[in-house]
Amino acid sequence: MEGQNRLCHKRKVKGFTRLYAKLVKQLGRDGVPAMRSRRSTLKFPKGSSEGGTEVQAISDEGKSTKNTTGTSKNFAPKWYTCRSSAFLQDEAGAVSTYLILILIPVFLLCGLLIDVVRWKTAQKEAENAVKAGVRSSMSAFSPALQAYGLYGLPEESKAGDIFTRTVQGNLSAPGDTGGFRFVDQHMVEGSAKVTPMYSLANHEQLKGQILEEMKYRAPMIFSLELSDKLKKTGVAGNLGQAAQFTENAAKIEKLLNERDAKLGEAWDQFLRIRQMSLDAHPFYTAQLRDLNELSGRIGLHTLDEVRQSLQNVKTEIASLKSQISSINSSIAALAMAGPAAAQSISTLIQEKQALQDQVTEAMGRMADLEALLQDILRYAQLIAVLKVKAQKDYEDLSQRKDGFLAAMKAGKAANDQLNAELGTVSGASGGGGTASGSEAVYASVQRFDRQELDAWEAGVSAAVSLFGGVNAQIGDGLMFTQQKYATTTAGLDGFHQQVGTLYTKHQASQEERIGRNQRVEAAKREERTKTGAVLDKVKRGIGGCSMSGVDPHEAQYHSLLGNPSVAGDTGFYGAYMALNQAGSPDTSVPSVDLDSADGAGLSALKLFSSLGDMLGEVRDEFYIDEFAVSRFSYRTLGLHKDPHGRVIVSKELSQPEQHPLTNQEVEFLLYGARSCAGNYSLAYAELFAFRLAVGTAEALTEPRNEALAAGSPMLVVLAAVTEGALRAQDDLEKLIHGESVPLSRKFTNNLLTLNYKDYLRIFLLMHSREPVLLSRIQALLQLNTELDLASANTYISGRAATSLRLWFLPSIMKTLGRTEFGGCVPDGNRCELMQTADFVY
Repeated sequence: MEGQNRLCHKRKVKGFTRLYAKLVKQLGRDGVPAMRSRRSTLKFPKGSSEGGTEVQAISDEGKSTKNTTGTSKNFAPKWYTCRSSAFLQDEAGAVSTYLILILIPVFLLCGLLIDVVRWKTAQKEAENAVKAGVRSSMSAFSPALQAYGLYGLPEESKAGDIFTRTVQGNLSAPGDTGGFRFVDQHMVEGSAKVTPMYSLANHEQLKGQILEEMKYRAPMIFSLELSDKLKKTGVAGNLGQAAQFTENAAKIEKLLNERDAKLGEAWDQFLRIRQMSLDAHPFYTAQLRDLNELSGRIGLHTLDEVRQSLQNVKTEIASLKSQISSINSSIAALAMAGPAAAQSISTLIQEKQALQDQVTEAMGRMADLEALLQDILRYAQLIAVLKVKAQKDYEDLSQRKDGFLAAMKAGKAANDQLNAELGTVSGASGGGGTASGSEAVYASVQRFDRQELDAWEAGVSAAVSLFGGVNAQIGDGLMFTQQKYATTTAGLDGFHQQVGTLYTKHQASQEERIGRNQRVEAAKREERTKTGAVLDKVKRGIGGCSMSGVDPHEAQYHSLLGNPSVAGDTGFYGAYMALNQAGSPDTSVPSVDLDSADGAGLSALKLFSSLGDMLGEVRDEFYIDEFAVSRFSYRTLGLHKDPHGRVIVSKELSQPEQHPLTNQEVEFLLYGARSCAGNYSLAYAELFAFRLAVGTAEALTEPRNEALAAGSPMLVVLAAVTEGALRAQDDLEKLIHGESVPLSRKFTNNLLTLNYKDYLRIFLLMHSREPVLLSRIQALLQLNTELDLASANTYISGRAATSLRLWFLPSIMKTLGRTEFGGCVPDGNRCELMQTADFVY
């Protein structure tokens, strides 16, 4: 210690020496008085200019001294005093001081940690209490909905009271005895609040609960009742192949009918051409022969020339007759003269005879000229008639030819399409599948070679052109010579022969086509008649809701779909559709044509053609469908029997047999009709269509030989539809009475059966319209439970505030100037904590 003081003293002397030297330099020797310390006298070091001069050190208090000039100076701070340095360097009591300085914040930290632990414990306790309260409040679900496997909190439930009691019961508040509690916490009065949200009226909420309810049951039923029976047995595939064959058959039949219709038009036009040829050839042959004869007689004479010659002859005859008359007068006069005039009379008689001979010769020439004139006139008349007739006949032939060519053009196009389509379907069939037997009909379809039709078309055009040459020869205005006659006759004979040759060549094929079509149409009418009788029975069997004809469930349907007589009333279904913005409540129903055999078979097979693809893609859809089938009633509920003949009783908690809409709810979910009869009818028709499709597909595997030989694919389909309809009618009666029928008597064994309920599953799967189905389910739930699903909430958010008594934290926060710490809002010596918890069914 003494060494440290000595060291301090040396440092002070050294420091003051430097300071004093600086002052002397600035103020001069006279301005800096000698200084003395209270405790020691300082001297300048030896060798300095101020050697031996004493300096008074500054006092510990830093008091100033006066210099010779009277000014006051403070030369050094306190810390230069050796007394202060000694105190600071003194180590006596240092541990106690350090301990005091450390313990104070340690105690504060411990108090803070204790309250923080209590606060976190209380926070966790409050969180658990609120969560327990929310979960407990969810127990106030509607029992009526729970019977369907659905959970919803109705508005009139006591969820709020349950929440409050549960939260209070789970907080560690001190008991009535006032015992010590590490966490003293209670709920703030009036802070407990539950907020229900997301009702079952929302499609997504309803769908989520249905999927959760059916996630174990639906897959097993789907696999056992539908997928294994329909897909793995190949029934779905066979239905698809039968539908494909039917579609191809309809397409080919359409092309076949179009081709035959056009070829029929062409054949009719050709027959008219042939008939004109048969009529024209003898007529024109005779007339041309007459023309040729007349032409030979007329020669080079013309009408005017003959007429002029005839006039000349007539004039000559008149002149001769006048001369003869004059001679006769002279003879009469001479006769009166007596015998003397005999010689003169004899001479006149000879002249008269010569004139008469000339008259006779002139009369002959006149007769020849008149005959020639008649020939010329007859020739002119005949040629005029032939010109008109030949022109008209040629125009008629040209018109027939144009009609023939137009029909032939369309027929050839249809024939090309038909041949291409036959090649396509024959190549795509591969000889296997359901319709492999029926596809043999494609080989029996009558085909026409394109080159043959082209040759026929060219032959008709050439034949008409030959007659056109005849018409040109007749109408050219030139006189018929022997060469012209030969040319015209050759053209006429060529026309007649050409038409005859074409007729002989195509007569057999066209008559075969006509005869085959007649036989096919007769067979089709017979099959349609048989199928029509079955369809009539099916239509008479549709309905079955009420014997009186009055729907006993009219009031329920008005609630579901609205009363049509009340404007704007859309019922429960329309309200849920609008709430979910799912579009118009009006939805289409599946189309099953029961009015004709053609429509019934085609629509049935088309309706179920994609069944195989649907079975591989469904999940959520089937879960919802199975929920509908299991929770609601249907037509044959209570009629199904087990293998021992005992009636199968529904074990569903929803008790579908007691629902207001008795034995028709699933049908309503499917079709949404406004009456029991409407829904039953649609289900009945679709059930018949399915059995018809299966029966038709079975019959297509073994078609009748006479149908195959007819060469009409549609006849094969109609024959199969007839057989399928007869089988479907028998199956239908069994199904609506609760019996099971084999899925197929050909594709599977008789042990694989389906009942009415199974078919409803298929129909729901086929007509999957999720928004529509969910809205109808919601409507039925409201009808059965008398609970508006908009008030049946599936989600609750619970909120409560708790108050915790603090020990140390308020004082510490006040000291730190804080008003809140980690969500803790102090209120005196208590802290309020707000907790929120959510829960969903």
